[in-house]
Amino acid sequence: MYAPSSTESIPSGPFDFCAPVECSKNSPGNTAVRSTAREVKSTARILIPARNEAATIGRIVRECRRAGFSVTVIDDASSDATALLAAQAGAEVLALPGPHHGKTAALHHAMAGLPESIDWLFFLDGDGQHHPADLERFWRLRHDADLIVGNRFPDSARMPLLRRWTNRAMSTLLRRSGILDSQCGFRLVRRAWLGSWLPAGHHFQFETEMALLAAARSTCVRNLPIPATYAREESKIVPWRDALNFARCLLRHGVPHALPALRVGRVSGVPANS
Repeated sequence: MYAPSSTESIPSGPFDFCAPVECSKNSPGNTAVRSTAREVKSTARILIPARNEAATIGRIVRECRRAGFSVTVIDDASSDATALLAAQAGAEVLALPGPHHGKTAALHHAMAGLPESIDWLFFLDGDGQHHPADLERFWRLRHDADLIVGNRFPDSARMPLLRRWTNRAMSTLLRRSGILDSQCGFRLVRRAWLGSWLPAGHHFQFETEMALLAAARSTCVRNLPIPATYAREESKIVPWRDALNFARCLLRHGVPHALPALRVGRVSGVPANS
C-alpha cells in the first residue's frame, strides 16, 4: 500500500535505472548536464486549473518550479487568493473573469494560447491530489509514449468508495483508449499527438474527451502507478451534473465498435490494456 504523503514507495518502472557518474557535484560536466536538462525541460509546460485553491496552490507551484518546469495556473474566477499565491510562487497566471467556467473550459483557454515552442504538456490538479515529486517519473517516460497517465487503482483502497466505483465504471466504458484510470487528471501529453485538438466541454469532461481522442487515434499510452491522495475538502464534482456530462460526451463523440489498433505500453509490470 502506498504512503499518501510520499511517492518513494511507488514502483518507478523499468526505465528508472542509470549508470552512476563519477564526478564532483560542481564539475564542468555536471554543470553542462544540468544546463542541458533545464533546456530540455523548457519545452514542457505544466497546466494547473484552479478555483479557490489558496490552501494548496502556492506549495504545488513551488514544487513544480523546483522540478525545473514552467507553470501556468488557470484561475477560474476564484474568490480567494489563488491567483496571487500562484503568481508569488512563480507561476504564470491566466485569470478568467467570472462567472465560473469549469475545468475543461479553463484548460481550453490555456491550451489555445500556448506558444509553439511547447512540445510537452503536464496536467495537474490544484487541490493537492497530485504530487509534483512524481513529475520526474512521468518525464523519464516521455520518449516511449504519446500519452502518460497516472493510475491510482493500485492504491484504490484510499479512494472514497463512490469515487472508486465511478472511476472504475467510467474507465471500463473507455477501456479502448488503453488508459487504465481514465479520470486521473495527472498526465503528460506529447503536443504533436494532440495536434490542433482542444477540449470542448466545460466541467469535468476533459479526461473523458482525451480518452476518446486516444481511442480514435493510433496512440501509445502508458499507465504510471501513483498514490491515491484525497484530502478532507469537499469535492467540486457534482454527481448528477457530471454523470450527465459524461453521457453527453460519449454520445457526442460516439463509441465506435471498431477502433484503430493501440500501441499500448507497460509501466511497472502493469499492462495498459487490461
